[in-house]
Amino acid sequence: MIVAVTTPKIVKITLLVLRCKDVELSRTFYEAMGLQFTPEQHGSGPRHYATQIAGVVIELYPQSGRDSSGVRLGFEVPDLCATLAAVRAVGGSVLRFSEDAQPPSALVADPDGHKIDLTQTPRKPVLNL
Repeated sequence: MIVAVTTPKIVKITLLVLRCKDVELSRTFYEAMGLQFTPEQHGSGPRHYATQIAGVVIELYPQSGRDSSGVRLGFEVPDLCATLAAVRAVGGSVLRFSEDAQPPSALVADPDGHKIDLTQTPRKPVLNL
């Protein structure tokens, strides 16, 4: 008997956990870019922060000896220059800024070295009627 195997498909991402050396510093960094976190603690687990974007839960947890610097994120932002100024103001690193790209983009690093691609939301053309 031959059994057909169906390849499963992932339909969307629902959770991203970032392990952070300093959870408060990371929270400040991400809030400077516009995210709003809520403190959480599940039972006797570690205190951490969570937010949600378009159905994706993002959590900031203490590192607890685990390295997660290989994580790379990507966010679309309405004002790239303002976001980069906020990143710099809280001590984040701007690794690359492509102002002339369409749409403009940048690569930044958070306090734990996670790389984050930032892309400005494409502006819709204004129609002159």
